[in-house]
Amino acid sequence: MADRNLAAGAAELEKLAAELDGQAYAVTLVTTQGRPHLHITNRQATQLTERIYSDGTAYWWGWAERIADVSDVAAAAAAVSRVLRSIGDRARG
Repeated sequence: MADRNLAAGAAELEKLAAELDGQAYAVTLVTTQGRPHLHITNRQATQLTERIYSDGTAYWWGWAERIADVSDVAAAAAAVSRVLRSIGDRARG
């Protein structure tokens, strides 16, 4: 069961990675050393970085706060973008 959840989580993370703006964010799917997660970094402000997890049903911040259901990839991507936008990005929109 746990292996299936990890595989489902990795598949959902790949969907989220595809939804994020690759020009704005460096996105890496990490599958070694425990639970799969996305490591996401703002390319213009590299101190803005997060790890995102999935249990196959929802996306989660690294601090264990729920982001969105995996069925709502667009909402999850929007939330990640809001958190990782730099001040310059926020001024532009």
